[in-house]
Amino acid sequence: MQKLSLYGLVLLFVLGVTGYYSCTKINGINNNTVIETPYALYFTDTAGTLYCTNDGKTSKQIFPADGFTPRALCVINNNILMVKNNLYISTNNGVNFNHAFDSVSSYPFSACNGLQLNLNQSMIIDIPGWNEAFITTNSPDAANYLGVSFSLYQGGIASSWWLDIPDTMGAIGNYGAFPIRMTSFTLLTNGVLCGYDAVNNRNFYRTQTTLWNECTAVSDSAVYGAIGLPSNHSGIILPHRDMLYGGTDTAAFYSYGHYNSRLIAIDNKNCNTAGAYYSDDTGRNWMPYAGLPNRPILCVCSPFEEKCFVGTDSAGLYLLNNNTNTFYANNNGLGTNTVVRNIAFKSITYKNGNTAKYIYLATNQGIYISSDEGNNFTLAFAGNYTTVY
Repeated sequence: MQKLSLYGLVLLFVLGVTGYYSCTKINGINNNTVIETPYALYFTDTAGTLYCTNDGKTSKQIFPADGFTPRALCVINNNILMVKNNLYISTNNGVNFNHAFDSVSSYPFSACNGLQLNLNQSMIIDIPGWNEAFITTNSPDAANYLGVSFSLYQGGIASSWWLDIPDTMGAIGNYGAFPIRMTSFTLLTNGVLCGYDAVNNRNFYRTQTTLWNECTAVSDSAVYGAIGLPSNHSGIILPHRDMLYGGTDTAAFYSYGHYNSRLIAIDNKNCNTAGAYYSDDTGRNWMPYAGLPNRPILCVCSPFEEKCFVGTDSAGLYLLNNNTNTFYANNNGLGTNTVVRNIAFKSITYKNGNTAKYIYLATNQGIYISSDEGNNFTLAFAGNYTTVY
């Protein structure tokens, strides 16, 4: 009995050791640290330099400064696209950039505090599930009724961008008399692509299988040619200067973001009367968020659809309490007077199946990284950065 018990103990020990190492090591490789799905994060500075990092610890310059500040950055398939004065594309990992599309929209303006702004990251969007990318355009083409251009199946390369033209006037209105100038996009988690015309305060939406529709109601078609009227929203409209119809000038200029299937509009320009609003019906009705500082709101992002953050001019980062619809300061680790221009998120999966998530901020003081869902940030790369993707 003792001899059999001894053999049994040895066998259990061998099986235990074998089982332990088979869960963590194969051929001496620790599956807890081997990355199965890595990421590449790209970011730009005010001088136009493009950088890349795979870990938030080390970075490399992949395109030198050219003196032109990027407004937006996008990666489509294996191509890198930068929006400066025009849209530029690199098909060789940033070694060279060439023109992809010349007629990108530009609406430079001064915020209430004198900050010089233009259209930001939300002016371009890639939708991998549709195999399609969209960008705002001020093309002089007479058929440019929407201010939207798209690239389908071709990764944004030159000659692949086409004007997005509606097939009927009924869904949108008299776009010939009042051409739309889309300035911002966001894709809700329910598959609805929302677009906003900050020039004329008009809200639009479409899906992969439907064309653009306007979210506003139509009333006096005899006078306005069936154009959607902001004053005919059934709820609270976005405070705006309503260039088409007159009204109170709040000096607002909004861009879009989202939190799951909730549409969010942030005011990039104003300091006290706008802030941020949300809509649960694709832009027909709007309600205000509370708690934001009297500063321009520069970006909005919902990493992994788990939390919603906005970046501000000189007041840092704010986090949404979704139960109270109130934002509060979330600046642990950030420097004072931080200008948060852009937010991105990445994840890696280890060979054992575990996942690590990271949130990145592009700011006037550097690229910040958080590995604890945005509760705390550390400075990864010092500098003056504009975009991160």
